[in-house]
Amino acid sequence: MVQQAEQQALQQQFRYVGKRIPRVDIVSKLTGAAVFAEDVKVPGVLYGKLLHSPHPHARIVRIDTSRAEQLPGVRAVATAADLPDKRVGRVVKDEHYFARDKVRYVGDRVAAVAADTREIALEAVRRIEVEYELLPPVRDAFEGLAAGAPIIHEDLLRYTVVGPAKPQGGNLCSLNSLTRGEPEAAFGECARVFEQVYTTQMQHQTYLEPHACVAVYNPDRTYTIHTANQGQFPLRNAVAEVLGVPQNQVRVVPAEIGGGFGGKSIMKIEPAAAVLAKKAGRPVRIVMSRHEDFIGGNPRAAFHITLKTGVTADMRMHARTIDVVMDQGAHAMGAGAMAASVTQFAEGPYAIPNLRITSRLVYTNKACTSAMRAPGGPQINFALESETERICAAMGWDGIEFRRRNAMPTDYVNTAGGVNRSVFTLDTLEACLALSGYRHDRARLGPNRGRGLALGNWNVGGNASGAVIKMNGDGSVNVIGGVVDLSGVNTTMTQIVAEALDVPLERVTVKSLDTDSAPHATNSGGSQVLKSHGLACFKASEHIKAQLFELAVDELDASAERMELKGGQVRVQGEPSRAVAVTKLLSQAQGKTGPIVGYGATGNSPRMPSMAAHVADVEVDPETGQVKVVRYCAAQDVGLAINPMSVEGQIHGGVAQGLGQALCEQFTYRDGQPQNAGFLDYKIPSALDVPMIETTLVEKPSVAGPYGAKGVGEPPVVPVPAAIANAIYNAVGVRVTSLPITPEKLRQAIREQERGGGA
Repeated sequence: MVQQAEQQALQQQFRYVGKRIPRVDIVSKLTGAAVFAEDVKVPGVLYGKLLHSPHPHARIVRIDTSRAEQLPGVRAVATAADLPDKRVGRVVKDEHYFARDKVRYVGDRVAAVAADTREIALEAVRRIEVEYELLPPVRDAFEGLAAGAPIIHEDLLRYTVVGPAKPQGGNLCSLNSLTRGEPEAAFGECARVFEQVYTTQMQHQTYLEPHACVAVYNPDRTYTIHTANQGQFPLRNAVAEVLGVPQNQVRVVPAEIGGGFGGKSIMKIEPAAAVLAKKAGRPVRIVMSRHEDFIGGNPRAAFHITLKTGVTADMRMHARTIDVVMDQGAHAMGAGAMAASVTQFAEGPYAIPNLRITSRLVYTNKACTSAMRAPGGPQINFALESETERICAAMGWDGIEFRRRNAMPTDYVNTAGGVNRSVFTLDTLEACLALSGYRHDRARLGPNRGRGLALGNWNVGGNASGAVIKMNGDGSVNVIGGVVDLSGVNTTMTQIVAEALDVPLERVTVKSLDTDSAPHATNSGGSQVLKSHGLACFKASEHIKAQLFELAVDELDASAERMELKGGQVRVQGEPSRAVAVTKLLSQAQGKTGPIVGYGATGNSPRMPSMAAHVADVEVDPETGQVKVVRYCAAQDVGLAINPMSVEGQIHGGVAQGLGQALCEQFTYRDGQPQNAGFLDYKIPSALDVPMIETTLVEKPSVAGPYGAKGVGEPPVVPVPAAIANAIYNAVGVRVTSLPITPEKLRQAIREQERGGGA
């Protein structure tokens, strides 16, 4: 009740912030008027198709496109010969856009065609002749690290590194490590030391809309690309690099996006469409099939995590080492950055004085892994929070009290040496306990029924972003930005600007424009858009106010510092009768300073933990191993919820996605060949698998972010697999340490327990 009263008092300070506002794009989405990439209409558009490698690892001996080029209706065929001979990449420049010397995974791009119809394009792809010399594939990360393993990138140590990766040669793309204290020595000071290995799977983002784009080569030798991508500015830069042209010659126009979850943060089909459009002299549309999207997508990386934890008799974690081996696939992409970021957040929501975190990022002959909602977070947290409960069970401790004693405090210095500000670990834990009624001594709810607790964190940062605000003569406002509206961003920005300028919501319009028209904007990912772009919009609003106040100095005979903007008037604070209408000032501005335009920008900002605490209730059928989630409670530290309805939606979506990782989703390979590249064989949770999700928001304003808000999209997916695993343990007494916890794995564990093999 105290927390609820605090939240109400906090939100009563504001007129628009903290309110449940429907999304501004709701009508266009519901009526089908929203234009997605596949809907873009361009006269004379051709159909593009890519030729993908059927082999996980092979040298290209010869490519012959003549039969495809001779097919009636084919307008262009492109291969590596049509692009500059240069490697590209976000972290390590380890990839030719079209394979040149060899292919490195099933799905690697070899060539592309553009034709009058989709059917002709498909036939043309089949007619391209490629002679391969097959090479042995690297099937998993440990095989890649073994002595004598096939080398996927022979020139790795000569590649250009532009991110935090630290290539080591062989198949070891990056080795990153951070240490606090002296963990090895500290283990000897502990009452007991625990060791355990946890593994997680490759998981596809399973967005509804596959990758799609339309590319136009313009008469002025520039390119226009309409696409579904999470970051138009990074995409523009990447496409320009592939094509070998300046960035100002590539214009990216963001379309509506049918889901991303990190999977659309990477350039995929856009350069192929662009080079085909130039060769054909006509626009080219490429839409990936679902199969192509699976084999050529950017799934979540599989982790192998080895934990060693030393605890003292007074329930303290005194020492820990965390060794992570990551299967990144054939190219570094986003996983190259994740290898470094993992070492910065793998300490979890706890304060451990002696800690070493090491990550090894390994090339394999699989699809290139990259960001997926809280990249690395659920994998690490599954190990940390499963181990928390395993340690407490072995020591006879209350898991709640153990977490309380070891919880990360605010202003904590993390392993990277930064200060974690606005940390509300215990507040979030207590809120979840109050919501769920969880008690350690009542975690077993009955025969084959259990309740599981997990506490997790995700470090929310901020990247460079800009915003422009135009104030019209009638006092209405246009907000211009370049952030892709992936999850209600424009609605949130409307609320922030309306609050800052005290303008009715209906008089604020937010538009995401293209790379030629909008200021630079951050990528829509990492839960940092609210902090980055939201602050930029807030600063642009402050710039507007400063200009209005300066114009009002003579009118009100007061200094600008004494003024406020309220209800369409600039007033002297504390003297509401001394006021001038904003519309009058705007009219005066035309003859004095010119139009009122505000600009705001933010740079990169340090990461800040956002906490989440979850409790899951499950029923287990010991005969089949089937798990039913019957109740789910989630508490989250959100700083201040700009739009509580939107925040709750993010939590619901994160939990549902986490349930898939916990119980059923797994993108599998056999000898480098994908085995379930499509929704027929790749199992995701349905509405029948997801219970009602109860939420509570912990609102304590952060020191950063507009109005004290924090990013909210990724924290809710982090604790889910661990909460489910802990609930299963409390239901049937067995602990599965490998995700997903399928019925087969669970039934096998129960059988081993029945035979006396232990949990």
